[in-house]
Amino acid sequence: MYPEQTTSPFQSLLRLVLLVIGFTFLSQVIGILVLFFYYKFTGQVFSLAALMQGSANEMRFLLLMSSLGSFVVPAYLMHTREGYGIIYFKQEYAPQAKQFAYIFFAMLAFMPLMSLIGHWNESLQLPDNMRSVQVWMERSERESGDLIKGIIVETSFFGFLFNLVVLALIPAIGEELLFRGVLQNIVGRWISNPHVVIWIVAIVFSAIHLQFFGFIPRMLLGAFFGYLYVWSKNILLPIFGHFVNNAGATVMSFYYTRNGKSYEEINAFELQSWWIYVVGFIFTAIFVFLFYLSTQKGNHGERLEEN
Repeated sequence: MYPEQTTSPFQSLLRLVLLVIGFTFLSQVIGILVLFFYYKFTGQVFSLAALMQGSANEMRFLLLMSSLGSFVVPAYLMHTREGYGIIYFKQEYAPQAKQFAYIFFAMLAFMPLMSLIGHWNESLQLPDNMRSVQVWMERSERESGDLIKGIIVETSFFGFLFNLVVLALIPAIGEELLFRGVLQNIVGRWISNPHVVIWIVAIVFSAIHLQFFGFIPRMLLGAFFGYLYVWSKNILLPIFGHFVNNAGATVMSFYYTRNGKSYEEINAFELQSWWIYVVGFIFTAIFVFLFYLSTQKGNHGERLEEN
């Protein structure tokens, strides 16, 4: 189906876009068909309106199908069918336990500052001559929030585990394979500067979520995951960082929901003392720097042994 060797990044990018579009559509069709037969089997009246107002498990299933079709399958096919000589999912150096720890504590330390940046991002207003765009963005954000609200406000342990898979594990694997593994490689064959490549992919990563009032914090996360991949040369580490970020939000939502808080209360911003943000930033920088040093020592050490 594909040539043995692909030398043009444009060809790779076009192939990636077509795979994402095609399998996104196909996964949604399959998901809707599965639910259609489920409705018929259970004696329910099927309609798209009823589907959009269905149970949380139905929404989780559609979200799972979307993640698989939009990210996991296209990334897998690019990796296995792109051609010889192109390796997308690097695992050149075995990850160390301390590297996972550095990522975990860096993500934890950055949480207060991430919340502050997110709040600032939400407060941004477009100029008056772009009011229609502002209204569209706000409507899109509300619709996305309504979908997530029906899923994340969960008190059962089974629902919580389902959320961990659908909201944390599968997106972490799929999005990192696609954006850091595949897209970062393709852009890197166009542009030699790795910093420019990382930030371009981070911008695309944030924009494709269509959640404009969380654009900046998501872009920063995307850049962080990009650096994890470049430094470590192992796709497992940015996947782990992505999982920690998503799982943290899922765990906190489950905890607060179990304690009687509403979705609005969970997402309400509370301004902390200035020193919390400063200390969080300092510890984030420390753990990121320790991670960077661990990758340099490990990588250089293996190269010396090879030589």
